[in-house]
Amino acid sequence: MAYYSYSPDLMKRLKEEFVSNLEGTTMREIAAMSALFPAFLLLRQCWPESSVLKPETGSSEEDSKSSMIRTKFWRSILLDFLVIVVPAVACLTVLADWLYTILPVTFGLLFLVLGSKRSQSSSIIGTPVEKNRNATRKIYLSSYRFVMMLVTCMTILAIDFTVFPRRYGKTETYGTGLMDLGVGSFVVANALVSRQARNLPPSKYGGVLRNTSPLLLLGFIRLIVTKGVDYQEHVGEYGVHWNFFFTLAGVSLLTSLISIKSSWCGPLGITILAVYQIVLSSGLNVYLLSPQRGQGLLSLNKEGIASTFGYWGLYLISVHLGYLLNSKQTNVVQTISPSSNIETEKKAVTLRRGVVVGIWVLDVFLWVLTVWADYFVERISRRTCNLSYVLFVLAQNFEVIGIFMLAEVLAPLREIAILNVFDRNMLPTFLLANLLTGLVNMSMYTIFVAPAKAVVVVMLYALTLVGLMGLVDVKKLKLKFW
Repeated sequence: MAYYSYSPDLMKRLKEEFVSNLEGTTMREIAAMSALFPAFLLLRQCWPESSVLKPETGSSEEDSKSSMIRTKFWRSILLDFLVIVVPAVACLTVLADWLYTILPVTFGLLFLVLGSKRSQSSSIIGTPVEKNRNATRKIYLSSYRFVMMLVTCMTILAIDFTVFPRRYGKTETYGTGLMDLGVGSFVVANALVSRQARNLPPSKYGGVLRNTSPLLLLGFIRLIVTKGVDYQEHVGEYGVHWNFFFTLAGVSLLTSLISIKSSWCGPLGITILAVYQIVLSSGLNVYLLSPQRGQGLLSLNKEGIASTFGYWGLYLISVHLGYLLNSKQTNVVQTISPSSNIETEKKAVTLRRGVVVGIWVLDVFLWVLTVWADYFVERISRRTCNLSYVLFVLAQNFEVIGIFMLAEVLAPLREIAILNVFDRNMLPTFLLANLLTGLVNMSMYTIFVAPAKAVVVVMLYALTLVGLMGLVDVKKLKLKFW
């Protein structure tokens, strides 16, 4: 019987089975993948800016200037897509088995470019201090957040095709897959730039409700839509009704219940994780990973509800680390004032190098703790968000942050169009990616699509996502209504 004659119920079951019972891959392979994607972005940030069309400075016509700026923007977006997104999609699909060949070649090329640019009088991407740059913005954080969102958006569709390696998918119980990093990385990315991490006063109760209610609304909308159209779901991921947005809302609500200094968020997060892990090791993990469910809401959504406490601990630790990153002492960008003397410049260089060394020491420490916890405490499990999973997520994310910090010490990173488009609208970008993923899945039987066609579909999906979010940026539309 041809697959196009399968009943909707059978196709739904086949799709659910296609993403179930996965065992993941090694932490080494995921670490290598996590290093490769930043390299693509850095190569683009090394690209000579003169290669992008600039508006004529002598024109007095405002509409002409505006048109030329838009042309420059879209050309830049297209170049960003070709240099960053296309190779990223290829490495997630048809080139996945060539990872350990592509990685050294890409970094070798990057080091050559860095070396040649650094030997010139100008920096990698212009002057040491860019006039139009926001001095308070840390581009390495924006670059990290972009890479995290790009990989997340690409994998949520690619996983539905056979061209995407099964080892990169979310693991069933224990283990590490590339997609296991998704929700944890999203929590870390939000925490690093949160109000607490920036040492701003906490939101009042009205502000908390305003920030949390949209997440709850999105969670219920996703629940109603997926149940309404009978969309395929992997129940073992969060539970019968729970989803990603409910987890984010839960973390937000739990955080709003406490009023604590940013510098104390880390110790509190560690305490929460320690207590949670003790409860897991006392038998809760067996219950959470068991396929048996009762009739109550708590039992039906046991994974999603319980793991929220693990994500809460992860969030608080990330807030503390974000607080340290957002301090003036961790500014790795070279800023030399005309009045500064040689001694001051030497101290600034030493401080910048010290910050980067500190981040890499922290990341190595996190990796050691991850391996220790995975062997001696409990194997990594995204479903329960246990201690080893939290350490794994932190180690992976700070590996990416460390790469960008190191690059920014060598030379200030240039803000490129696609980076700003994603960074300004992270949640709307993820929402649009989910919508497009649903449309693709409802328009074709993804598990029967040939590899070559699948790559084309994912590329077109990526181009549509980037194009629509670019249009939002050009039109200056405000998608955050809360």
